[in-house]
Amino acid sequence: MAADSTDDATDKGTLYDRVIELIFDAHYTAGATEIAWTRPEINDATDALGSPRIGNLGDVPYAFRYRRALPDSIKDRAPDGMEWIIRGDGRAKYKFVAIPAQARVKPNPMLVTTKIPDSTPEIIGATALNDEQALLALVRYNRLIDVFLGVTAYSLQNHLRTTARGIGQVEVDELYVAVDRWGEQYILPVQAKGGNDELGVTQAEQDLAVCRDKWPKLVARPIAAQFMAGGVIALFELTVQDDQIRVLREAHYKLVPAKEIDDQDRAIYRQAAGAGVADL
Repeated sequence: MAADSTDDATDKGTLYDRVIELIFDAHYTAGATEIAWTRPEINDATDALGSPRIGNLGDVPYAFRYRRALPDSIKDRAPDGMEWIIRGDGRAKYKFVAIPAQARVKPNPMLVTTKIPDSTPEIIGATALNDEQALLALVRYNRLIDVFLGVTAYSLQNHLRTTARGIGQVEVDELYVAVDRWGEQYILPVQAKGGNDELGVTQAEQDLAVCRDKWPKLVARPIAAQFMAGGVIALFELTVQDDQIRVLREAHYKLVPAKEIDDQDRAIYRQAAGAGVADL
């Protein structure tokens, strides 16, 4: 995304909070569960605050949909047992929507970690610019999607920016196409989560919407990748059920030199395969 006019991350976050609060306050009525607003209102809010206009207006809703929590002043006005999210509502249109309070998707620390021989070219690790870029590269070069889902997968496109009906502009970090042993074909939108990013229902919703629009004949299976401590990579297969994000499958992988995979590791993996864990 293009940089906005505020360089300092703390100042930017504070400005974004104040802008989104003004927009919410302008439309909120007690008991509301949906609040529509438009992108130009961001300029109105910065003007009212006497602040410089934000160069990339789309970064404000993007931040609150995928990276930042909404301010407490907004969260506190959600109906009981619910929370506010921001959904796309068409081109340059958005809406605050109250949905059942979400359980955040976080890696399960009790899962076994599978060691995979590291096939990443050293130059990739030396030149990746950020966590998300590095994570996508590790997944791609080590064919972790294939391992995770038991399919043959091919990277189709990175950083797809497009539109989806009823949502507006969306961005997918990477898209794979895949085929399984029965010949079924899949479209796999992959989202990389690094730093303080959280896995949320809006991301899975938009991924499914894009796949329905662009590849209606392929089976859509949203995937999320996230770094854990110690360089472990968590992969999730996601779906949306009753406005909630749900995990269909989760696995943890660590990329290591082949010589670090010992007989004890192989015994654990053999046990998992025998118990059918890989086919869950």
